[in-house]
Amino acid sequence: MQIDHSRQRAICSLLSVAVGILFFAAPIAVAGEALNKKEGDTISSFSRWVIAADYAADGSLLVTAGGESLLYRPGDVVVWKSDGSRVGELSGHPTAVWAVDVSSDGKLAATAGYDGLVKVWDLQSRKLKADLKQHKGWVRSLAFSPDGARLASAGEDGKVFLWNTKDGKAAVTVEAHKGPATAVAFSPDGKTFVTGGGDNLVKVWNAADGTAIQTLAGHEDTIWSIAYSPSRSQFVSTGADRTVRVWSAETFKQTGVLTGHKDWVTSASFNSDGTRLVTA
Repeated sequence: MQIDHSRQRAICSLLSVAVGILFFAAPIAVAGEALNKKEGDTISSFSRWVIAADYAADGSLLVTAGGESLLYRPGDVVVWKSDGSRVGELSGHPTAVWAVDVSSDGKLAATAGYDGLVKVWDLQSRKLKADLKQHKGWVRSLAFSPDGARLASAGEDGKVFLWNTKDGKAAVTVEAHKGPATAVAFSPDGKTFVTGGGDNLVKVWNAADGTAIQTLAGHEDTIWSIAYSPSRSQFVSTGADRTVRVWSAETFKQTGVLTGHKDWVTSASFNSDGTRLVTA
C-alpha cells in the first residue's frame, strides 16, 4: 500500500466492493488511493480536489468526483478502471461535485453537487441520460435503490427526492430535515431509506410513499454519512460530533457508539460480508 503522507487532508469518501478485494480512500486535495490488497495499486494522477467516489459492484470501474475547489469553481467526474487507468470523464457540472453513486448493475452513475443539479449517466458510454432539477441549493448525498429503479438525493434545502431512473420524474418528495439533508442510504431490501441532517437527527422513511417511520436521536452535531451493513441487521451513521453510531435495522435502537476519531467522521463503509467497518 502506497500512501503519500506529505499533504494530509480529511478523508471524505470510503468504499468497498462486493467482490471484497478493492478499497478506495479519497483524501480531499490529495491523490486518491485505489487499493487492491493483492497488488497495492495507487491512483496518483489527481490534480484537483477529490470529494467523493464509488465503485461499480464488480470492481471493474471506479468513479471519482470533485473539482477545482470545494464549492464555486468547475467540478469534474472521472471514470477509472480498477487498475488505475483513466477511462474518461462525465462532464457538465459548473461547480464542485460532492456526491456520486453507481447503480448495483453498474449501468448508471449519478452525480450531484454545489450547483444543485442531479445528473444521471450511462456509465459505459458516459453519456448524460437525465438532468434532475428540483433541489434549491447544494446536493450533498445520493443513493440508488438496490434494484436501480430509484435514485435518492439529499440537499441543503432539507429535502430528499426519490427519482424514477427510467423517466427522471420525482416519485417521492420528503421534507426530511430542519436544515440541510446531508446523507441518504437505502436499506438492502429497498423498502426503506435513511437520512441524516444538520438537525443532528437520523430518520427512517418508507420508500414507497415517503412516510416517516422513525426518528433517531443521539448525535450532537451534523450527520455526515449513513451506511448499511450487507447483513441487513444494522446500519451506522457518522457525524461532526466525531462519533460513529450503530443502529438496529429492526428495532431502530442504538446498539453502540464508536469513538476515537479526533475530528468529523465523514464516511463509513462495510466490507462485503458486513464483518468489518472502516470509518474516516
